[in-house]
Amino acid sequence: MEKFENNIISDAYYLIHKFNANSREVTNLQIQKLMYFFEAYYMNIYNTDNLYECNFCAWAFGPVAIPLYKEFRKFGNGSIKLTKENIEEGNNISKNKKELLDIIYDVFKDVKPITLVNYTHMEGSPWREVWEKNGGKVGYGDDTHIDKIKTKEWFRKVFDGDKK
Repeated sequence: MEKFENNIISDAYYLIHKFNANSREVTNLQIQKLMYFFEAYYMNIYNTDNLYECNFCAWAFGPVAIPLYKEFRKFGNGSIKLTKENIEEGNNISKNKKELLDIIYDVFKDVKPITLVNYTHMEGSPWREVWEKNGGKVGYGDDTHIDKIKTKEWFRKVFDGDKK
């Protein structure tokens, strides 16, 4: 497998372009949550324990993947704009990931950013567990990482209706 195959930035470019192509704005805050949900969805569909090498950290407004943060922080709270090269890179991801990202888009395209935050902050969410353990403080490092297996199980329970 080539290194770029599971590149969270390339996958995010595809999803962002989906929003932009449909005349919808998408912010850094939204893309963080949507890519968190995407990894969880992917792990459930393909019964794997991770998709990306990077971890999501528990920050104040929910899960944050540092590579995404570094790539899109320049947009602040505004809408993310892609270059022609970004769009091309996003279009080169696997067909399987495109299909799942299309589903994420369809399900969450009309969900307000604060609602996405509220989902990740739900009682019993993996984000909440790490956030509370760290005393409600933003940090870096292993103690801020949200467990991927717990995320996978939580997503299945909350969004797929699995009541196990």
